[in-house]
Amino acid sequence: MKEEDPSLTYTRKYADRSFKGLNEKLELLIHEFKEDRMEKEIQAKYLQTIVDNVTTGIISFDHSGSVHLLNNAARELLNIRQLNMIEDLNKYYQGLGSRIMLLKPREEIAEKIIARDKFHYLSINTSIIKMKGIRNHIITLNDIRHQMEEQEIVSWKKLIRVINHEVMNSITPIITLTTTIKNKLQKKQDKKSLSAIDDKDIKDALASSDIIEERSRGLINFIDRYRKLTKLAPLQLASVDIKEMCGKIQFLFKEEPGMKGIRLKVDCKNTEPLQTDPKMLEQVMINLVKNSMEALENVKDPFIELGYYLDEEQRRIITVTDNGAGIEPEALDQVFVPFFTTKEGGSGIGLSLCRQIMRMHQGEIEIDSKPGKGTKVKLRF
Repeated sequence: MKEEDPSLTYTRKYADRSFKGLNEKLELLIHEFKEDRMEKEIQAKYLQTIVDNVTTGIISFDHSGSVHLLNNAARELLNIRQLNMIEDLNKYYQGLGSRIMLLKPREEIAEKIIARDKFHYLSINTSIIKMKGIRNHIITLNDIRHQMEEQEIVSWKKLIRVINHEVMNSITPIITLTTTIKNKLQKKQDKKSLSAIDDKDIKDALASSDIIEERSRGLINFIDRYRKLTKLAPLQLASVDIKEMCGKIQFLFKEEPGMKGIRLKVDCKNTEPLQTDPKMLEQVMINLVKNSMEALENVKDPFIELGYYLDEEQRRIITVTDNGAGIEPEALDQVFVPFFTTKEGGSGIGLSLCRQIMRMHQGEIEIDSKPGKGTKVKLRF
């Protein structure tokens, strides 16, 4: 027993001969068992405390899908209190439990979920260990949304630098045309006399000038639009009455031609002021209302609603909701990527700019949209 070896035995003859010291040995053995059990319980509680306090979600289940471990981080990320079978996750997030069951050792997947009214981008990893001959799956979950957003911003800035480089390269034909005009109007280093300039020279010079003007204006407009993404002014925070701002936007769009037949409603359940940059927030809301307005073309009984309320965590939420065409799932994944647009003639910077402004406020912007049913945009401060 002391050596934890159940194969050892002793005979009655041996017991009779050694009975004298058996009691003392048993008492010592019982004491050692108690010490050993106490140490193991302390270690178990220590490990359980670590598991329950790490920020990584951990789930353990056996080959049948029966869950043996669900730590606090996993409960928080998935917004569940308990989980008996891994496939029970399918009740909350379509097909998630089944996909986890199919994971192979060291395989990683990424899943987008909405829990507690928040968007999460989960990185899910799996490993398998054997205990007493039984295979146990250990799943780890990490919310990598912020890392993804930071990476997007870095990528955007790189992309903008590339575009600026391309813009500068496009000036080359302008210089070429300017040189051509110059050559038409001079001979070597001297100006040509008026009599030496024929109608063809004038025609070519005017045609070149038209192209130069067109290219130049296009470049100026291009740079003005896209530099907004990288040169936002610092925040000028103030206490803002959101209901008043919504009323201002309502009045602003009242005479907008595209708003004909569209009801623009305001529903502000929260009356507390918000510390924000009023000009930037107004720019965000105007962008969102314009997007909604464009999505409501040919929709029966179209409406846009501006809302303001406190969520369960007492965070201030501004919403822009419409019953428009909605956004296709494949497009929804890319709406915040700079220069991506589904609209003809669109710049693709509106929502990118909105997200940057919200990040400056240490807030979030989320979109919930279903094709044919409408879109709801949340600004969470």
